[in-house]
Amino acid sequence: MATYCEVLFPLPVFQTFLYRLPDELAARVRVGSKVIAPLGSRKLAGYVLEIKELSQEPEFRVKEIAAYPEDQPGLPGIILQFALELSGRSLTAPGLFLEMAEPPAAREKPRVKLAITEKGLKELLSGRLKGRRGQILSLLADRQLSPVYIRRKLKVREINSYLRSLSQEGLIEVREKVGKKKPLKITAAPLFRQLVLPVRPEGLPEGGHRLLEKLESGEGGSCLLTGSLGRRLEFLQKIIDYTAQHYGFTLVLVPEIQRLEKWQPLLQRLAGRAVVWHSQLTDRVRRHNWNQIFSGRARVILGTRSALFLPFQPLSLLVIDEEQDDLYYQAEGPAFEAREAARVRAGLEKSLLIYSSDCPRVSQFYHHRQAGSALDLGGEEVFYRVDYYHQDLARLLKKELKEEIGHRLEKEEQLFFLVNRKGYAAYLFCPACGFVARCEQCRIALSLQKKNGELSCSYCGHTRQAPADCPVCQGKLRPGRVRGSQYLREQLQEIFPGRKVEVLEEGVGEKDSEKIIRRIKSGKSQLVIGTEYALRRLPEGWFSMIFLVNPESGLNLPDFLAGERTLATIYKALDLVKNEDSSRVAVITAGPEPELVAQALTRNYLGFWEKEIEYRRLLNYPPFSCLVEIGLDSRSLRSSGRWSRLLLEQLRADFPELELLGPRISRKMWRREQREVRLIVRVPSQEQARNLLVSLRKFRQHRPATRLWVRVWQ
Repeated sequence: MATYCEVLFPLPVFQTFLYRLPDELAARVRVGSKVIAPLGSRKLAGYVLEIKELSQEPEFRVKEIAAYPEDQPGLPGIILQFALELSGRSLTAPGLFLEMAEPPAAREKPRVKLAITEKGLKELLSGRLKGRRGQILSLLADRQLSPVYIRRKLKVREINSYLRSLSQEGLIEVREKVGKKKPLKITAAPLFRQLVLPVRPEGLPEGGHRLLEKLESGEGGSCLLTGSLGRRLEFLQKIIDYTAQHYGFTLVLVPEIQRLEKWQPLLQRLAGRAVVWHSQLTDRVRRHNWNQIFSGRARVILGTRSALFLPFQPLSLLVIDEEQDDLYYQAEGPAFEAREAARVRAGLEKSLLIYSSDCPRVSQFYHHRQAGSALDLGGEEVFYRVDYYHQDLARLLKKELKEEIGHRLEKEEQLFFLVNRKGYAAYLFCPACGFVARCEQCRIALSLQKKNGELSCSYCGHTRQAPADCPVCQGKLRPGRVRGSQYLREQLQEIFPGRKVEVLEEGVGEKDSEKIIRRIKSGKSQLVIGTEYALRRLPEGWFSMIFLVNPESGLNLPDFLAGERTLATIYKALDLVKNEDSSRVAVITAGPEPELVAQALTRNYLGFWEKEIEYRRLLNYPPFSCLVEIGLDSRSLRSSGRWSRLLLEQLRADFPELELLGPRISRKMWRREQREVRLIVRVPSQEQARNLLVSLRKFRQHRPATRLWVRVWQ
């Protein structure tokens, strides 16, 4: 009888590979151990998923495990189970999730040292070398030095050119000393054990005590927390403090790195006991935070989606902050829905899962209200004034609002304008024949960039010079009525000359974006224009007046989520205004204000939800059905179409009563050459949605050349 193991590699494949365990390793290798195994002509590191004894040798040739590096950590069994479960729900290879769970790499860092050669020493003693070259050789005469030390010692910026010429002449030589860092361990952190009954925090509402009962019982469960930002943060900090003192780890997820700023008070209060985890950490900080977690010193982790794969245990509390934010879905790399992944891990570890939002998703609020697990902490009193205007934007700024804006600028106040369009105008059209300038490949209207006189496509990035006349009737082309950020900037600079106008929108770049935000916080920039991109980055409660330009435009999108997304956008914009009597919100609309906009401006979420849920019930949208969006990626439209036809044939055979919405063809915005086919399938229950995912997984396994991704709304 021989011992075999199933190994999963961090590759974009779904299958595991069978290997034989040598006798000397059979007693040491466990499930989750990291092993080195041959795969084709390579040797790769993988993780053991299963160990089994076989009485008979397989009919095919089985290779042996090459090595078992005991100094490299394995993964807990719960993380392996988590990766496999999430793979079935996202159609992403489980090995890619395991790769995200690995500790920071023990990278080999070469240290460069420079040494003088015998030829260089003779040249130095001859006295023929002068200037910088002679100074460098003089420094190297006694000992080996690094290029950084020489640059600082001689205060020379372009030191590399000198070193290169000296090396080419054979006067110095470069020596590298490689130092390998000690590999990080994955060990169970020591749990805090209290000899007396834990004392619950004071000032919690009745629902808060029910949450603590779930936490203390260890049975898990979930809750939806609503209310104003300040009240939610105060409540969550009490729960987190209590969990960190008496139970296991706490993980707080935020939709993006910038949202960690509002959690800074918690990080400061839990100094040393709380760490952050995201993709922009340096290697040094990442290793330090890893050691803090797995030594047990830090029991609170705040991070983005990748923090879900940290292999710490036990996870007692999991908080999803701003749960309505669509950034929790990761489309590139290992595609997955972080909110669904959090639910999976919390279920496996029986953790308490708290969703937090002031305007949660409609389906989420419905499910928790039905289960009695929604906890409303209430809102704060609103002091700012809201006014509506039904005029042209330029005329409004030049007449009715010019005096008030000028008065606020003189008082050194800051104002924010929210627009939904980049560029000068949404499109260029001919009023005579109706021609609209469109992208030749994507067939969508091109945005007008007045600064450089170009038309650009927001899908594929194609640009071309804007024509002066209509190519159909030779009439005069005009910009569309929906104006963009460049148009508003031009108007503000004309009306308020000498005032700095900042534009914060997609495409600015992270470094430039940070510079703009620093200027805003310093008070140098008083007029700020931004799209929804800016709402995630600007400080809350900062502006004395904000302008919402056509906030109802998002309701015209062909998407059943248009209502809740428009509501969330207005909520984010309102967070930017100071809650004071002197503050003001100006709403500029093209027609009568929709009821949804009025509900958002008064923060009447319940009123919006009651209308929206009836609309979805009538049209059979989630939560009364499940929608599964399926995407097929390929390098060409022909191959995408072929794979989509095969997929439709399989789905119709497996699910005869399938309701299909689509398909449609789109272009990946970040990959110009790549096309994808999207289709949406409606199924009546969550069970059928799971069966559909099983069928899609089989299709994907038999066609490894295709990239298939899914999103599920339930």
